[in-house]
Amino acid sequence: MSIRAGLRREMDYVVSINDAPRFLLDKGIGVLSTPRMIALMEENSKRLLDRFLGEEYTSVGIHVDVYHKAPAPVGSKVRFISEIIEVKKNKVLFRVKCMLNDIVVGEGIHERAIVSWSKFMDHVKNIMKK
Repeated sequence: MSIRAGLRREMDYVVSINDAPRFLLDKGIGVLSTPRMIALMEENSKRLLDRFLGEEYTSVGIHVDVYHKAPAPVGSKVRFISEIIEVKKNKVLFRVKCMLNDIVVGEGIHERAIVSWSKFMDHVKNIMKK
């Protein structure tokens, strides 16, 4: 099987206090933060691609466009859904979603590029030298 539109992956996740923004915790409210939600959307998408990549390749996030639509309280079980909607050369576009039962917590698109580990590491090293 190859990377193609229509492939999807779901990941269940229980929101913890570590996922909540400090400024809301200070007010006694614990909910999934937007940055953490996006990070988990990226993680789920990466894991979907990992099944198809050999050890010499990885994928890196290159674009995110996500709306955070509803709160997910600490302790709630949310589901992250990543579905491939387009593949162009080494770029893969996903529709991503975070659900709390039937409530859309967040949704949008995420794009990843498939890259060689060695070329990626060389690029990082070159940037660090500057």
